[in-house]
Amino acid sequence: MTDRLNDPNDHFPYKHEEAAALVADNPPMGPDGPEDDAVRAEDFLSSEIVDATAAYVAAQADYLNDPGDGTQALVDQTAAELVAARQAHRVNRPAGPVVVGIRARRAGE
Repeated sequence: MTDRLNDPNDHFPYKHEEAAALVADNPPMGPDGPEDDAVRAEDFLSSEIVDATAAYVAAQADYLNDPGDGTQALVDQTAAELVAARQAHRVNRPAGPVVVGIRARRAGE
Protein backbone atom coordinates (compact mmCIF):
# COMPACT_ATOMS: atom_id res chain seq x y z
CA MET A 1 0.00 0.00 0.00
CA THR A 2 2.77 2.48 0.77
CA ASP A 3 3.89 2.37 -2.88
CA ARG A 4 0.92 4.63 -3.56
CA LEU A 5 2.56 7.29 -1.39
CA ASN A 6 5.56 7.39 -3.75
CA ASP A 7 3.57 8.32 -6.85
CA PRO A 8 4.48 11.95 -7.68
CA ASN A 9 1.57 12.17 -10.14
CA ASP A 10 -1.07 11.13 -7.61
CA HIS A 11 -2.15 12.77 -4.33
CA PHE A 12 1.08 12.41 -2.38
CA PRO A 13 2.79 14.54 -1.34
CA TYR A 14 0.26 17.38 -1.12
CA LYS A 15 1.86 20.67 -2.13
CA HIS A 16 0.46 22.68 0.78
CA GLU A 17 3.01 25.49 0.60
CA GLU A 18 2.42 26.04 -3.12
CA ALA A 19 -1.36 26.06 -2.70
CA ALA A 20 -1.17 28.42 0.29
CA ALA A 21 1.12 30.77 -1.67
CA LEU A 22 -1.34 30.78 -4.58
CA VAL A 23 -4.17 31.80 -2.25
CA ALA A 24 -1.99 34.47 -0.63
CA ASP A 25 -0.93 35.91 -4.02
CA ASN A 26 -4.51 35.74 -5.35
CA PRO A 27 -3.50 36.16 -9.00
CA PRO A 28 -5.97 36.82 -11.81
CA MET A 29 -7.25 33.57 -13.31
CA GLY A 30 -9.72 34.80 -15.91
CA PRO A 31 -10.34 32.95 -19.14
CA ASP A 32 -8.62 35.61 -21.26
CA GLY A 33 -5.15 35.08 -19.81
CA PRO A 34 -2.94 36.19 -16.94
CA GLU A 35 -4.13 39.81 -16.98
CA ASP A 36 -7.85 38.93 -16.92
CA ASP A 37 -9.06 39.48 -13.37
CA ALA A 38 -12.67 38.52 -14.06
CA VAL A 39 -11.95 35.77 -11.56
CA ARG A 40 -9.08 35.41 -9.15
CA ALA A 41 -7.58 32.49 -7.23
CA GLU A 42 -9.79 33.25 -4.22
CA ASP A 43 -12.84 32.52 -6.36
CA PHE A 44 -11.72 28.89 -6.62
CA LEU A 45 -9.77 28.25 -3.41
CA SER A 46 -9.47 29.46 0.17
CA SER A 47 -6.86 28.98 2.86
CA GLU A 48 -9.41 26.89 4.78
CA ILE A 49 -9.76 24.54 1.80
CA VAL A 50 -5.98 24.35 1.43
CA ASP A 51 -5.53 23.46 5.12
CA ALA A 52 -8.43 21.00 5.16
CA THR A 53 -7.02 19.31 2.06
CA ALA A 54 -3.63 18.96 3.73
CA ALA A 55 -5.26 17.31 6.76
CA TYR A 56 -7.30 14.98 4.53
CA VAL A 57 -4.29 13.91 2.46
CA ALA A 58 -2.25 13.32 5.65
CA ALA A 59 -5.09 11.18 7.02
CA GLN A 60 -5.15 9.18 3.79
CA ALA A 61 -1.40 8.62 4.06
CA ASP A 62 -1.80 7.45 7.67
CA TYR A 63 -4.52 5.04 6.60
CA LEU A 64 -2.43 3.63 3.75
CA ASN A 65 0.47 3.06 6.16
CA ASP A 66 -1.72 1.59 8.92
CA PRO A 67 -5.20 0.57 7.75
CA GLY A 68 -7.61 0.22 10.62
CA ASP A 69 -10.69 1.60 12.30
CA GLY A 70 -8.84 4.51 13.93
CA THR A 71 -7.16 5.73 10.78
CA GLN A 72 -10.35 5.18 8.78
CA ALA A 73 -12.26 7.32 11.28
CA LEU A 74 -9.68 10.09 10.84
CA VAL A 75 -10.07 9.89 7.04
CA ASP A 76 -13.84 10.18 7.43
CA GLN A 77 -13.53 13.13 9.84
CA THR A 78 -11.07 15.06 7.67
CA ALA A 79 -13.19 14.35 4.57
CA ALA A 80 -16.19 15.90 6.33
CA GLU A 81 -14.08 18.91 7.34
CA LEU A 82 -12.93 19.36 3.73
CA VAL A 83 -16.52 19.23 2.49
CA ALA A 84 -17.50 21.82 5.12
CA ALA A 85 -14.64 24.12 4.04
CA ARG A 86 -15.73 23.86 0.42
CA GLN A 87 -19.35 24.55 1.32
CA ALA A 88 -18.38 27.55 3.45
CA HIS A 89 -16.35 28.91 0.53
CA ARG A 90 -19.39 28.68 -1.75
CA VAL A 91 -21.85 30.27 0.69
CA ASN A 92 -21.54 33.79 -0.77
CA ARG A 93 -21.72 32.75 -4.40
CA PRO A 94 -24.79 33.55 -6.48
CA ALA A 95 -27.61 31.01 -6.30
CA GLY A 96 -27.38 30.08 -9.97
CA PRO A 97 -24.55 28.21 -11.57
CA VAL A 98 -21.36 30.17 -12.16
CA VAL A 99 -19.69 29.29 -15.42
CA VAL A 100 -16.18 30.37 -16.24
CA GLY A 101 -15.21 29.40 -19.71
CA ILE A 102 -13.37 30.39 -22.82
CA ARG A 103 -15.49 31.44 -25.74
CA ALA A 104 -14.52 31.02 -29.34
CA ARG A 105 -13.93 34.11 -31.45
CA ARG A 106 -16.81 35.03 -33.68
CA ALA A 107 -16.40 35.73 -37.36
CA GLY A 108 -15.07 39.25 -37.84
CA GLU A 109 -13.44 39.55 -34.40
